[in-house]
Amino acid sequence: MVQETGSLDLDSLEAGGYTRLAEFMGQEPQLAIYRRFSTLANENLLYLQAELTELGHQLESVQKKDSQSNDDARQKYYQCWTLLSDSASFDTGSPERKQYDLIMKLRALISDYYQALHLQNQVLALRTPHVKILGDLREWIRRPTMGFISIMSRDSKTWYNCDETDLITFEHSAMDRFTALVTYTIVDIYHNLIGRHIHKTGEGVSLPFNCRDHRPTVTYTYKSIARSTRVFTVLTACTLPIAAIIILYNVHDMPTRLGIIAALTGLFSTSMSLLTMASLQEIFAATAAFAAILVFFLGSSSTGS
Repeated sequence: MVQETGSLDLDSLEAGGYTRLAEFMGQEPQLAIYRRFSTLANENLLYLQAELTELGHQLESVQKKDSQSNDDARQKYYQCWTLLSDSASFDTGSPERKQYDLIMKLRALISDYYQALHLQNQVLALRTPHVKILGDLREWIRRPTMGFISIMSRDSKTWYNCDETDLITFEHSAMDRFTALVTYTIVDIYHNLIGRHIHKTGEGVSLPFNCRDHRPTVTYTYKSIARSTRVFTVLTACTLPIAAIIILYNVHDMPTRLGIIAALTGLFSTSMSLLTMASLQEIFAATAAFAAILVFFLGSSSTGS
């Protein structure tokens, strides 16, 4: 996540192209955003499917003609691969060789079709970039004090005026709700209120790619943000059970204790939902285990007293 902290003499800047953009995407993989070309990919699959259908119809017709032929060898093509493969020695386009040529063409085409299906399935599994990440890339490309990318061919509009659902990113690390909140909202608030004053223009913080001049920018990396939220999550996971036991130990009224257990159990399940990527099944199991520990402590402490 790149933020601008000051101005720069625009006359001293030189617009970048594919190389500068590629270097930046290499340093910030989550900002490597490309087009899916869903319409073209599906159209290609439909053409392959239509071609296979037509080829299958032709093969069926030729096989029928061969089985009714006066040539004994052609009549046995459907029973003997050796005779069918030997037909390759005939001239191209001859009736004796036509079935063999169609089968060879079918073999290559169906391989292309299955490969296209497989690749399409893999591409569909790639995530669509978050609107904030796409916005960061657009800002970096557009601003003279950041990337200042100028692409003159038609693909210059790849990240602008396009169907955003047709864009993909190779970044597979899904975020929990808390990390997403910090990444997409809190960092912007921090930079506007504090960060832009701490990282002044004179510090000359450079962008994470090789360019000849130092840009007045600050980079908040997604990895560092994720690392910070992960530390907070671990501390919360360690603190919550200990805090629950301490509170229950110092409270002696049974109805109050039960109310505290209910509140802490709700807080625990909410924390798991917000701070982790746990599934509903995992949240239910962990919440039940947490509640069981508190009830066991409640029972043992009541027996001891």
